[in-house]
Amino acid sequence: MKILVGVALLGLLYMGRDVLEPIALAMTLGFVMAPIVHRMRRLGLGQAPAAIVALLLVGAVVGALGSVIVGQLGDLSQELPRYENNVRQKIGTLRETMLRPLQEVQGRAGRLVGDLGPAPAQPAEPASPATADDASVSLAGQLAAAVWGPLGFVGVVVLVLVFALLEQDALRDRLIRLIGGRDVRAATSALDDAGQRLSRYFISQFSVNAGVGLAIGGLLALLGVPHAAVWAVLGGLLRFVPYVGFPAAALLAGAMAAAMVPGWELMLQTLAVFLAVELVAAYVVEPQLYGHTTGLSPFSVVVAAIFWGALWGPVGLLLSTPLTLCLVVAGRHVPSLAFLDLLLGDAPALDLSQRFYQRSISGDAVEILADARAFLKRKPLAAYCDKVVMPAFELARQDFERQQISPQQQAAAQRVILQVLAELTRSPLPARRRAAVLDGSGLGLRLRRERESVEGRWQGPLDVPPGSLMLCVSLPDPGSELSAELLVRVLRSERLDARHATVKELAEVPPDARADAVGVVFVVCSGEASAEDVGALDVCLAQLPQARVVALLPAQMAAQPPRDPLSSERHHHTAYSFEEALSLVQRRPA
Repeated sequence: MKILVGVALLGLLYMGRDVLEPIALAMTLGFVMAPIVHRMRRLGLGQAPAAIVALLLVGAVVGALGSVIVGQLGDLSQELPRYENNVRQKIGTLRETMLRPLQEVQGRAGRLVGDLGPAPAQPAEPASPATADDASVSLAGQLAAAVWGPLGFVGVVVLVLVFALLEQDALRDRLIRLIGGRDVRAATSALDDAGQRLSRYFISQFSVNAGVGLAIGGLLALLGVPHAAVWAVLGGLLRFVPYVGFPAAALLAGAMAAAMVPGWELMLQTLAVFLAVELVAAYVVEPQLYGHTTGLSPFSVVVAAIFWGALWGPVGLLLSTPLTLCLVVAGRHVPSLAFLDLLLGDAPALDLSQRFYQRSISGDAVEILADARAFLKRKPLAAYCDKVVMPAFELARQDFERQQISPQQQAAAQRVILQVLAELTRSPLPARRRAAVLDGSGLGLRLRRERESVEGRWQGPLDVPPGSLMLCVSLPDPGSELSAELLVRVLRSERLDARHATVKELAEVPPDARADAVGVVFVVCSGEASAEDVGALDVCLAQLPQARVVALLPAQMAAQPPRDPLSSERHHHTAYSFEEALSLVQRRPA
């Protein structure tokens, strides 16, 4: 049903383009002129006087600009006969260098297939005087039809624009009632959002195009190009037509420069001016102005230009960005149209944790590292683990429990995770071994083994100053082991001597290891601890009476934070994230 509705809507847009094009253009111009009308109304004018004054002001500006351009074009038309020799010379040069080789190839091909071609046409009889008169009448009719079409289109646009400005408040109320029904707030928010975005977009685009026109005019005047104002205004105006308008203006200016003087230097300099100004405007100025103005992705802008250009031709190309922006705003405020915001908007489709998970099962470590480095420029590694890594592991655990991850994806994900964490924490690079399961079973201990292969079994020297060692004790479950290993790397990123051990491994500490070396003990638990593990943990902690105890219960690894495995009688702190754990370490003990 939705497909049929979409096809019917596209058919309506295409078949009704003669009616919809001037209406859409007029409504867009109404958005452009809305700030002027609002300023007039702030001066105490009513809706109708403010609209009339705004129309008169805009008409006066357009008329003045048009008179200047018409005058310049008149002078240019009178000067064209002086450039006839230059034009003939350049046409001859082009014919010799480009057309003659093509004609020779065409002649050879024509001789090969000459017998297959049609018979030569008979010479036409000379036209009689009556036929010449009929041709003159027909030419006059064609000229009138060619002029009447654009004049009629402009007249309809102006008429719709006048009434849209005169009844701006009434039309706004009708749209709110039509879109929102009884939910006036939501419809008002949608219209305000669309109006603000369109107004900012048009103001920014007008400012950029005006600056482009001034820059082109000044540079062409310095080069000595005659009638530089014409090409400056043409470049600024045609730049409103995406992708094709400005190149067309550059080609026209270059062709005229080639005709005005002998040689090709002036033409090349003119084209270089257009190219340089466009590069600065498109890649330096516009990203700063448009970055938070339209809310459209660059890809959607290109697709919109192709789509609306195919539907409505030049008018559709001119209105492609405003119309698509309205669709994106509708997608942000209408739940049933949310896919439009997802497809056309500039908001990320996946958050960082989802991107981490998706890239990991795809075996793509490059993009994960790029995202991570960009994140770490603003925030520390602890925040990255809290907001990106742990939620990604939770997504992986859920899919693994539903058996939705293939063994190949598991292996690829573990290789990527090992590589990413090794590079981010400047740990030894992982060796190529057979991957374990993705939900974390063995992953935390495997990460630790990669460090132990370089640092030794005890992950560093045993002869350390008293209270300088931070022991991260994990309970025997995959989530706890993985969280403990990540905690070690977070602490080491802050130049702290952190080491990872399981509860069972604490009994294997060598006799020459001093207990007073341990300053802080982190007990990491991401699931329900058994009574046996809790008892073993109490025994181990009793041998470290001088150490501060912190229970780390990563809430990202489960729907609810796990239960604290430490007895309430034992004095300890509790942290639910790596950032909290790090802050407890950096905080001086009371």
